[in-house]
Amino acid sequence: MILNFVETPSCGANSSLTYCLEDADYPDYEIKGAISADYLFAKKYADVADQSAADLVEHITKEQEEGFDYSYYSGASTGDSPYDITHWSGPEGYICPSDVIYAMPKRAQNVEGKWRVIVNDVHYYTQTTRLESCLFPEAACRALVPCYKSHCTQKSVYHRLLSYDPCDPYKGLFIDIYKLPSACSCHIPA
Repeated sequence: MILNFVETPSCGANSSLTYCLEDADYPDYEIKGAISADYLFAKKYADVADQSAADLVEHITKEQEEGFDYSYYSGASTGDSPYDITHWSGPEGYICPSDVIYAMPKRAQNVEGKWRVIVNDVHYYTQTTRLESCLFPEAACRALVPCYKSHCTQKSVYHRLLSYDPCDPYKGLFIDIYKLPSACSCHIPA
């Protein structure tokens, strides 16, 4: 089966995300062959496999970060809407609620908009990324009075990841650049 990987792959067809964490069409065999054939693989490959809030977010433990999920924030609301005043004031948490995962993406759109395969979970090689997405993008920031007209905004970061292009197996393994969600921040306009 020949697939055009410039177009959205099946793993991303019903999603607005620019990456896939699972992929039924992932070319394990081809990537293993490319790893074996690439004498520069060890220089291209790098990962910090054990990542957590303990070493990436100051003053927040892994357990605290994992607890700040959708249910934590939506459970705080006592009104009819998740955006009412009781939702935005309340227990500790981020000023802009977000979902944080430490993941190994299988595919993603590069900065040129082309879908690429990312070398992950093949021969024990992984590339772990911290992905943080706003739970309520453009919603008012928690704990700020409405007169500030604040809103939560998604921030991204560029990741350089070892990649593979199944449409051009002679290209081998290469480093490509991906824009992935990294933070949810409060913006207060002037």
